[in-house]
Amino acid sequence: MGLKTNILLTVILLFLSASAGRAQQNNTYERGLEEVRNGNVTRALELWYGAYFDGDVIVVDSRIGFEFIRVVTEMELRSWYETATSMYYKALKNGSGNESRAAIRQEIERLRPLTGDGVHRQWLEWWGERRASVGIDMAGFWIQLDPTPAEILNERLIEHWERIADARRQFSKNRSTIFGTDDRSLIYIRYGQPDRRNSGILTLQTLNIMPWLQRQLLPAGAERMRGEDSDTETAQQDPQTAEVLQRLERAMYDFHRYPEYEIWFYENLIPGNPEPVIFLFGTDVRTDQFRLQTSLDDFIPERAFHPDRDRPQEALEFVRAGITPAIMLQLLYYEQLSAVDPFFRERLNELRERILEQRQDVFAGMDLDFKSESRQLVNSRTIQAPRQRSVYEGLLPKIPMQVHQYRFLDDEGKPYVLTYVESNSTEAFLIDFHRNNGRVNGSGQLIQGTDLLSEFPLYEVRHSVQVYDAFWNLAYSGDEFPQLVLEHNPDEHPSSALFRLPNRNRSFQSASVQLMNFDPGSESVQQTPFPSSVRGWNRLQFRQPQPLVSHSDTLEVADLVLGYPDSRNPTQPFSFRVANDQMIPLGETLLLHFQVYHLTPMENGFTQFELTYRIYPVDDAGNVNREQTEFILTLNFINEEVIVVEDLEIQTADLGVGLYELVVLFTDTESGQSRERLIRFEVTDDSLRRTASR
Repeated sequence: MGLKTNILLTVILLFLSASAGRAQQNNTYERGLEEVRNGNVTRALELWYGAYFDGDVIVVDSRIGFEFIRVVTEMELRSWYETATSMYYKALKNGSGNESRAAIRQEIERLRPLTGDGVHRQWLEWWGERRASVGIDMAGFWIQLDPTPAEILNERLIEHWERIADARRQFSKNRSTIFGTDDRSLIYIRYGQPDRRNSGILTLQTLNIMPWLQRQLLPAGAERMRGEDSDTETAQQDPQTAEVLQRLERAMYDFHRYPEYEIWFYENLIPGNPEPVIFLFGTDVRTDQFRLQTSLDDFIPERAFHPDRDRPQEALEFVRAGITPAIMLQLLYYEQLSAVDPFFRERLNELRERILEQRQDVFAGMDLDFKSESRQLVNSRTIQAPRQRSVYEGLLPKIPMQVHQYRFLDDEGKPYVLTYVESNSTEAFLIDFHRNNGRVNGSGQLIQGTDLLSEFPLYEVRHSVQVYDAFWNLAYSGDEFPQLVLEHNPDEHPSSALFRLPNRNRSFQSASVQLMNFDPGSESVQQTPFPSSVRGWNRLQFRQPQPLVSHSDTLEVADLVLGYPDSRNPTQPFSFRVANDQMIPLGETLLLHFQVYHLTPMENGFTQFELTYRIYPVDDAGNVNREQTEFILTLNFINEEVIVVEDLEIQTADLGVGLYELVVLFTDTESGQSRERLIRFEVTDDSLRRTASR
């Protein structure tokens, strides 16, 4: 009984302690809000910071973390941005209590413009099931968007909250969104300021409406209605035609709502597509609220497409004339916006051509078809666009980079990965160097083939790799500082860094490159949340590959490493130059590094395996021609060890320029087990590449 009583008391004390902690944090949250209202912002931030980091704080009030980042971004308190990032992550992953649960629910809604409906539904489901994974996954969402994962500060997260603050100041026609703004904030938070915008009110231009109707209809519509050819003057004098025009004019006035509109255009949002992505806002004909619309046709009431519901007799005459009030309003609205963007001009011309080309007496539904097509055209651009875009990331040069991973087993049979991070910061360096008029401290010169970082020691190239656990906590972080060699051909000598990492599972990873200029007298290209020393950047998010099999009774082979001889620039830890890009210069000997594990010893204690390699050509479409083998060779290896590490020379002097696939089959002759590895490579004419680079 004594032991059970002690356990019960311990549980009660822990519960009371946690409850007291939550109550204290609740009080801190309210006190901080009061300090903000009284203008004591620094005091509020210090209170909230203490609630998260004073002592051994484990669980927190999520409201504090979200309110902290809101206040510092709204007031542009840049010195607090790094702290705000840390507190935001902690609010997502360590929140406790009903208040935190409600705050997480709100944050799910705030992130919906960025995540889309699929992720939003998943998070809501997890939230409803009270899974801790929802906050963890939300933190992972932002970590994967972080442009500088080697730093605590997440510039993309800060930009997001700055946009929320801007949206609350700018878009106040109503409060229909989670942000307390009108619908414009839903797009602004995704993409920032549009490249172009146009706004106004769609009008009927009262003094000109009848002449406009005559111009639109008499050459085609009135003549078809009468069933005979006639000139404009005769048609204008026809009483029946005049009556139809008057009725149509009255219907247009009845259905027209003088809607306010605002159109946003985002240029270069879709890679490889020069057409802008269009977002149209305006007065909703159903609610009179300023809302996001699907097309210009949304400003026309639904009844204008179905005039027979209210005016059956007039509707019959309209249809026989090949017109409806909706078609007339479509013509008028698209004409008013035809000078704003080619999209509206092209749609106007399309509608006019359809009306002129229509020959049958009755063609009901043209207006609805046109509305549906316009909506689809606008939507087709929207769905091709990325879900969100950072403006800040485009203000600094983006450095080309690649990541290459090779799987191995160590002497104890534990999987690991060799990860090469390669980049070329030359262009970013030259942009910054010339922006500062070459006044960077250092005695160096821009000489081909030299290390720019030795010539200008206040510059630095930093390669970083981060590995995250299942909770998106940082499990590993490493930095390397490679050379930056000035070359005409940027592929000739990329900046390269090697990281050896355990390969336990398919962990999430990030790799990044930053070009830094620590000269205090220099200036960056643009003002951004990035540290002032950053002059170029890039990052990649990826996962570790599936680990190799470590069971000693299973034959296993490491990933193939291809390269060619280059005694001046060997790639560590190998004795040759590794072709991470799988480019082999024409005429060079192909070097293949392989490692075979878990060979079965024969009775004499030795191990034996066969290696058969084949080289197949690959056509321009990427198809392997298995019927044409350029090379095939089988080799036997007898060894004293169960692990074999070898470099194999493959004579490829007869291979012409082109793409090939190397297939290597390893067979343990004692156990009969086999493993196959394949890799593609391209033979290139290096002299042509050098000439092109000049």
